[in-house]
Parts: sequence; structure tokens; C-alpha cells
Amino acid sequence: MSALILTSVLGVVLLYFGLFGNKKLLAPVGIVGLVAALVLSWTGWNPGIMEFPTMVEFDRMSVLFNCAMIVVTILIFLFGIDYYERMEENVAEHYALMIFSLTGAFLLTSYTNLLMLFLGIEILSIPLYILAGGKKRSYRSSEASFKYFLLGSFATAFFLMGIALIYGVTASFDLHVIQAKLATGASSNVLFLLGSFFVAIGLSFKVAAVPFHFWSPDVYEGAPTLVTAFMATVVKTAAFAGFYRFVQMTGLPPALANTLLVMTVLTLLVGNVVALRQSQFKRLMAYSSIAHSGFLLMAILANGVMTPNTLFYYTFTYALATVGLFVVLTLAKRAANGNEAITIFRGLFRANPWLAFVTMLLLLSLAGIPLTAGFIAKYQVFMLAIGAGFIKTAVFAVVMALVGIYYYVLVIREAFTPAEETPVLVVSPLNWLVITLCGISVVAFAVWPLNLVG
Repeated sequence: MSALILTSVLGVVLLYFGLFGNKKLLAPVGIVGLVAALVLSWTGWNPGIMEFPTMVEFDRMSVLFNCAMIVVTILIFLFGIDYYERMEENVAEHYALMIFSLTGAFLLTSYTNLLMLFLGIEILSIPLYILAGGKKRSYRSSEASFKYFLLGSFATAFFLMGIALIYGVTASFDLHVIQAKLATGASSNVLFLLGSFFVAIGLSFKVAAVPFHFWSPDVYEGAPTLVTAFMATVVKTAAFAGFYRFVQMTGLPPALANTLLVMTVLTLLVGNVVALRQSQFKRLMAYSSIAHSGFLLMAILANGVMTPNTLFYYTFTYALATVGLFVVLTLAKRAANGNEAITIFRGLFRANPWLAFVTMLLLLSLAGIPLTAGFIAKYQVFMLAIGAGFIKTAVFAVVMALVGIYYYVLVIREAFTPAEETPVLVVSPLNWLVITLCGISVVAFAVWPLNLVG
């Protein structure tokens, strides 16, 4: 709980620092605050102890997800020191909004009340609507912000309707009370099923699951790259933690399970197949993110004892690989005068062999190739699904994972293909540090103990 309060105050402090116009202090102050929040989260590990009864519960799962999101945000802030060097205005607002969004993410991982779930999603989302339009003079960025806000508003309406219907059946927002009511047979109530379905729609929008994924490619493409990295990592991690808590506390009625099964299959299919046709890297990463949502939905669908462990490991290792790739994209984009096509990676090996090697590791991890954390993550999901009886779905997911290898290999091929003119990459020490940490992590986590949460 102390970390939640600290991040709330930290966002306000960063806004005040922005008044003095010294943007060089913003990232260091933010990083120091995040490190303090990380320490408070870890030392405040009190499994099963509620800080606010019927509202939030900072158990082992919540603490670990929060720590993972803080670590990823610190990496993004380190990246931001160089990224915002060329930006003169509104830098403090960007940092503060990301901190506020992170505060909402904390609520998503720890809520025990549907109202707190709603507050968490809104606190997470509203700063992102603004951040997506962070490039004020870019029509593409403004379009991304508008689309995200408009579709997010529709998703919120469904979400609130679902909460209202669940309350109408159970007469409570407290998930523990709802759980007790469901044990008496309320789970078969049509209104409860409809309410659960609507809540699932709201959560599916945040994780970009098909058919609620249409915002993702345009927002990823139009938003500033650093904001896209934050959305693809911290937001996805928080959304899946929140999705799992809802399923865990309210159960998974057969009707909702069948709906999630169809969504999982469609998300895997659309994400991987459409990604094959992408020539722009941000859109490729958007459809890749959709595909990874399909694997994570399969873990939620299995809803086993090891599900929280699998979700934590998958989202954290995915986030590390994604942050590193977006840093590399930024460097290559600068060398290519703003171009974001996959071809900007051509000649990367000749320009900077270490950067090309780490990029290959990050892409191989996302593809799920052995000896990387991505392989272990997918293996865990497949074993979880098979253990829960979803054998056909697991087989289909394996096929989609094989399809996904192709579009990652395309980028690797570009990185190791000589270019007519070797790109001139300017890599700051901090960017080099972030990329190196991400590259080493996706290998080191392949042998990390896998029983942190479960």
C-alpha cells in the first residue's frame, strides 16, 4: 500500500518539477521514486493481509506483478532520458502521466472489489488517452489518441453495465461476497452470466483480444515510441493480472469459458496471420502483441494452480524483450530520418554487431525459440492448457507459434543483411545499458526458478 501512495505523490512531484523548467531532473527523480516504490513493495510482502478490507489485497501475486511493472517502468524512464532530450515542452507531463497510469496498474493487480477494478482501469487508461496524442503536431498521433479514447469509452460502458448486472444478482461489489453467493447457485443466473460477459469485454479491450483489438495497430503506430513501449508492457501486464483476478474470484462459468475459448483461438489466428503482412515495425509489434494476448488468454482459460505464475513469467519476460526492441527501433528510426519500416534494420550488424546480436536475442525470445525466456513462457502456457484438457487449442497455439516465427525472422534477416549504406547509429550509454539488460535478461530468465507466484 505504501508503494501505491508513493507513486501517487511521485506523479504530482514530477509535475511541480516541470514548473522549474529543468527537464534533466525529471527522469532521475522519477527513477529514484520508482526504486523507493520497488523497495516498499518488496519489503511490504504480506501474503493474505488486507490493507483495506473488501477493497484491495496486496498478496504475493500482486506484489510480484507490481515489482515487475516498476522494473519495466524504470527501464522505460532510463530510455526516456535520451528520448525526451529533443523535446522542449510537456516533458514533465509525460513522465507524470506514466506514473499515474502505473498507480492504476497497481489497483488492477490487487483489487478485491469491482469498484476498485473500475477505478484501476480508469486511472490506468485516462493518462494513456493523453499520452497517445503526445506528438501534438502529428495527425497520426492525434488520430491514435482519438481512436483510443473513443473505443475505450465504449469498452468502459460495457464494463460498467457488467458490474451493474453482477451487483443486481449478488447485491455486492465485494468479490469475496460474490464468490460466496456463486457457491449457492448464482453462477447459473442469466443476469450474472451477462454481467460477467460484459466485464470480460471491458478487460478484453485492454488486452487487445480479438474482436476488441482494432485500436491496437493504429494506437501503437501513432503514439510516441516510448508511450507505445509503456502500453505494450506495463499496461498489458496489469490488464492480464486484473483479468485473472476476476476469473479467479468469480469463477469461469461454462458459457463464459466457451466465449473465452473462441476469443483465444481468434486472437491467436488474427494476431499471427495479419502480422505476416506487416511492413511497418510498430504495426508488426502491435499484431505480435495481439498474438501474445492469445497465448496469455489460453493460460487464463486453463485457470489452474500455476496460472498466476505463468502469467507473471510470461508478461515480465515479454515486457523485457519488447522494451529492448522499441529502444532499438528508436535508434534505427533516427538513422533512417523517421522511417519506421522493417527495412530500417538493414545493415544493423555492420553498424553495431552487439546491437544486432541483442536484437536477435529479443526477437527470438518473442518467437519462443529454445534457450530464451520466451520459449519457457510458451512451454508453460502449453502445459497449463493441456493439463486443463484444452488439447486441441494447445495444438492450434503451437501451430500459430510456428507461424509467428516467420515474421520475427524477417526482422532478424534485415538486421544481418548488408545495406548499401551502413546506417549511422548513435547509441547513448543509457540506451546501451537498457538494451543490454533486456538482452541478458531474456537469456538469464530461461533458467530462472519458475515457482515465484504459484
